[in-house]
Amino acid sequence: MPWETSKPPRPPSHPVALEPLERGDRAVLDHLGQLYRYDLSESYGLLPNDDGSFNFRELDRFRLAGDPRRRAWLITAAGRTAGFVLTGPADADGHAITAFFVVRALRRTGVGREAAVRVIGLLPGRWVIGFQRYNPGVEAFWSRVATEVAGDRWEIADGPVPENRPPDTFISLTTQGTTRSDGPDSTPSTS
Repeated sequence: MPWETSKPPRPPSHPVALEPLERGDRAVLDHLGQLYRYDLSESYGLLPNDDGSFNFRELDRFRLAGDPRRRAWLITAAGRTAGFVLTGPADADGHAITAFFVVRALRRTGVGREAAVRVIGLLPGRWVIGFQRYNPGVEAFWSRVATEVAGDRWEIADGPVPENRPPDTFISLTTQGTTRSDGPDSTPSTS
C-alpha cells in the first residue's frame, strides 16, 4: 500500500560547524528560539503568549546584555541551519550552556553531540550544563558529551527543588582546551 512506505530520508547531517552569532542576528535566533521553546512546552507545561509566541528569557539576556561572556552559535549541518547554542557565565569564572537546540530532523544523527563537544572545546575551563531529567533522553545525551570532553572527571547533581516542577540537574566539568572534535576554529568535521 502506498501509505505504508518508509519515512523520507533524513537530511544530510555532516559536516557539522558552529558559526558565531552576533546580537544583531535577530531573525535566525528568534525563529529557532520559538522552535526550542515549543519543544520544551510539553516538559515545562508552557503555553504561548496571546500572540502565539513563547517567551525566551535566555535569548533576551544574550541580546540585551553587554556581557561578552554571553555568546551564541548557529549550528549548521551540511551547510544548512541545524540549531543553536547559547552560553553564558557560570559562577565567577566558569561557562554554562544556557540553551541548546537541534532541529528534530537532525536529532540522533550526531549533530548535537558534535556541536556540544565543539562549543565546550572553544572555551576551556569550568563548565556547568543544566538540564531536566524529565525531558526524555537528555541525561544520557549530556552524560555522553561530558564523558567525551572530560573522561570520568565530571559530576552530576540535582539543584534545588522549584515550587512548580522537578529540580534541574547539573553536570559540572573542567576542560583544558580543544576537544577531539576539532580546535578553536569552526572548521567543519566530517566525522
